[in-house]
Amino acid sequence: MRKLIRHIVGIGQMSKTIYVQCTISKGLFETEFYIKLKDSSAYVDRSNVIVDYLPHRGSEVSGKVRAYLVTEEADRALIELPGEPVVGGLRTWVPKGELAYA
Repeated sequence: MRKLIRHIVGIGQMSKTIYVQCTISKGLFETEFYIKLKDSSAYVDRSNVIVDYLPHRGSEVSGKVRAYLVTEEADRALIELPGEPVVGGLRTWVPKGELAYA
């Protein structure tokens, strides 16, 4: 019974929207950005990204990407990115200090 309750709680956490610090550059299309985060990178719709300045061809800027919280540990969190993976997968571990809750 205890495992079932833990599993249900884990599913509920998946819906928690957060933002994670990342590096952003232009995507292949005008509607997307290419983001890099730890060991993963993905093409993400621009509506899922917060930037102060738009990246130019060949440049990178700092920003935040919307992600979904899968699970948390003491000092890190497993997140899932909304996009198409390029390097690694859509899920990656990040330090909790890099999260901002929506």
